[in-house]
Formats: sequence, C-alpha cells, structure tokens
Amino acid sequence: MARRKPKQNFDQMLIALPWYVSVGFAVASLILFKQILPAMWAGNMFLKPLSQAFAAMAWLFAGFFFLLAALAALREFGQRPPANKRVIPPLTPATPRPSAPPPRDVVADAHVPPPTITKPTPPSKPQAWSLALIHSLEWKRFEDVCQQFYQLHGIKSETTPLGPDGGIDIRLYQDDSGKATSIVQCKAWGERYVGVKPVRELLGVMTHEKIPKAFFMTSGKFSDDAKLVASSNHISLIDGAMMLTMIERLPADAKQQLLEFATRGDYTTPTCPHCGIPMRHVAGKGGRPDFWGCHNYPRCKQTLGMRGC
Repeated sequence: MARRKPKQNFDQMLIALPWYVSVGFAVASLILFKQILPAMWAGNMFLKPLSQAFAAMAWLFAGFFFLLAALAALREFGQRPPANKRVIPPLTPATPRPSAPPPRDVVADAHVPPPTITKPTPPSKPQAWSLALIHSLEWKRFEDVCQQFYQLHGIKSETTPLGPDGGIDIRLYQDDSGKATSIVQCKAWGERYVGVKPVRELLGVMTHEKIPKAFFMTSGKFSDDAKLVASSNHISLIDGAMMLTMIERLPADAKQQLLEFATRGDYTTPTCPHCGIPMRHVAGKGGRPDFWGCHNYPRCKQTLGMRGC
C-alpha cells in the first residue's frame, strides 16, 4: 500500500485548521518577526541583519496564514445550508425510494390482517429496594436519595449546589437555629471501599465549620482504618447494606415513594458535576479505559471514570 507523502499530510492539516486559528498564526508571525526578534537580536551584530530580513518578510508569512484563514472560512460557511432551507437527506441503498403501491384487490385484502408492529420493550424498573439498586445509582441521584431519606424522617435537609461542595453534600437542620447541626458526605462508588482519606477530609470540614456531628453515606463499604477514625470523631458511617436496612424500616408508603424517586428517568448515567446534565459514554483510545464525558464538550471538559474501569 502506497503511503502519502508527509508534505501532503502537512498541507491537508494546514488547510483543515479553523479560520480563527490561521488568523492567530498570522498575527503571531507579525508580532514575532517585527517586534520580538528585532528587540532580542538588536545587540548582536550577526543576528541583527537576520532579524531585519525576517521583519521584511513578516507580511509574507502573515499573508500566507491570512490566505489559509480565508479558505477555511469559505469552506466552513460555504458548507452550511441556508437557515430557511430544509435539508432533505438523500436516500441510502438501505432505504429504497418509495414507489406507488400496486392496485389492491379489495376482496382479497378484506381477509388479510394488518401487519403487527412490535415495539421494543423498555427495561423494567426495580419493583423493590435491593443492594444492587443502591450500587447502580449515579452519584447525583444517590445524593438526592440520601437527602430525601432524611426528609421522610422529618429532618429538614438541603443538598449543596453543583460544583465544588467543600466536602459537604447535605446539610441537616435539627433545630430552629437556622444553622446546620450535622453534615453529610455521600459517595456513590458502587461496591468499592471508602478508605480513611475521605473520612479524614470530612473530619477537617467538621472542624472548619464547627459542626459536632457528621454522617458518611456510601453505596459500597468502609475500610477498617476509616471505621477507626470515624468511631472516635463523632462520624457515623452508613454503608450500602446499612442504608438498605434503614430504607426497609421506612413505612410502606414512604419506602415506595423513595423507590419511585430513585428510579425516575435515567438513574444510572452520571450527571455532569459542572453542567447538571446526563453525561455520555466515551470510548477510550490507545488502550485507555472508557469514561464519561459531558455533552457540552469542548465547552465543558468534565470527565468521570467508569465503575470497574
């Protein structure tokens, strides 16, 4: 198989540059050859003539990039259809052009039943709470379920807004002072263990916020070191199994209400921590694992790792 010459690949790469990138290169070449190099080489008798030669050719380089910008702009805006024109996609070989139906035999068709259209069956949602359901909840839904659990117990609570939460996911208000009496940290890590580091970070938040009590809730489990730190610092650890037991102890109507809330819509695809919308599955390249990426990329470059990857 014949290989393309490197020069052809380089030329194609230059032509494929967005127009604004080529404009940036043009401006940068003017600044480099007319200002930066003459100033840097002014005191060198050998480089000064060279800088003057580059300054004389500065507009030649800039013109080349301005030409690329013009070609890229024509290519980009020339391919866009007019705003008021409806684009009709061409028929593919798999989709033949519809033709006029053949004459129908009314008597024969009267005895032929209409074709049956089979609709895809949507996946059934869980009808009861289970540890597997808790493991499958995406991180934001898990936080909201924890917050709703406290609400069902009559405890005033609120989740922190999207973005950096400062180590606090939920604030609990158990009196009328208006000041949070407890804080909650949540980790929807599937079946993974929570180590001692996140527990120590929660202890630091308690000290900074001057809050005497905290809860750490996870869908997975806690390591022995995490349990040791929590037991001596007024931090209650609630793992997935304990959370399931607490939910099962709710009244039947409250338990069903929490189940419907937990499984409403897409409850397994993680939410973008920055944009607050469901993320998309991105295939890893070069042997790297798959990951979750934001639909607003490249405006939002937030990513999350996949469980088990």
